[in-house]
Amino acid sequence: MKPFSQAKPLELRSRKTAISSLIKHIDDPGKCSSTGISKLDTAMGGGLYAGKAYGLQARKKVGKTILLGTISHNLNKAGVKHLWVAAEMNDQELEQRQIARDLGRNPIDFLKNKVSVEDILIANVEYKDMAPDNTVYANASGAHLDVLEKTIEKAVVEEGINGVIIDYLQLIRGVSQNRTEHLEYVAQSVAVMVRKYDIWAFVAAQLNQEDNTRGGEGMLLAFDMVFNLHRQKTESGAWLEMCETRYTNYMNIGSKGSPGLRLESSGPYFAQV
Repeated sequence: MKPFSQAKPLELRSRKTAISSLIKHIDDPGKCSSTGISKLDTAMGGGLYAGKAYGLQARKKVGKTILLGTISHNLNKAGVKHLWVAAEMNDQELEQRQIARDLGRNPIDFLKNKVSVEDILIANVEYKDMAPDNTVYANASGAHLDVLEKTIEKAVVEEGINGVIIDYLQLIRGVSQNRTEHLEYVAQSVAVMVRKYDIWAFVAAQLNQEDNTRGGEGMLLAFDMVFNLHRQKTESGAWLEMCETRYTNYMNIGSKGSPGLRLESSGPYFAQV
């Protein structure tokens, strides 16, 4: 740590400079990316905004990765370059789901050899026709926070990404032995990164059986907007509860008795109801 005498002062910016930066940011259409789910875009005030951090929480096996995969698939088709930090499933497993969705198949067909090489090539041709290679994967099993930031910086510089998907928060490692403190620090670090690199982040986190974030409330404290995904594991209907927002009115996508999303078996993926 630098002594106080060697520390550099913070940049001073006039109100006029701040307003000019704001106008430039608003006027750039590339700074907001649609999720491809219109009701979710509406709740977000338009979509995924650069400089904003978004959270998606759910109990295990409810569909966090499936919903993020749905959004990633939509972004890819729309030509929005983004990074997927895959700390749980790897890139091949995630692509199995995306190809299965385009082929109208269940990903289990890959394991049963029901999907041929020709089928995969057909799907890849469809990808190229609709949006050429706009998803960049980083297999991050056991990755540390410092590696995460270096990877995001590399993707910004080399790939020109608009945003990053991280699946999921509790799998990012660090040096602190206190799990709650560590995860709060990870969330705060992600919130700093999106502003530093002028990108958006959509980060998944796991809830316990009491619907509390495992390891603390870091995302609720640091992020701009956080959703809870609700679904009974035996049912296809799901809904999103907006549990934190800094810049919009609170708005849910569906409700317990009236789902806003439906789980489709091909892929699988979530369709809007």
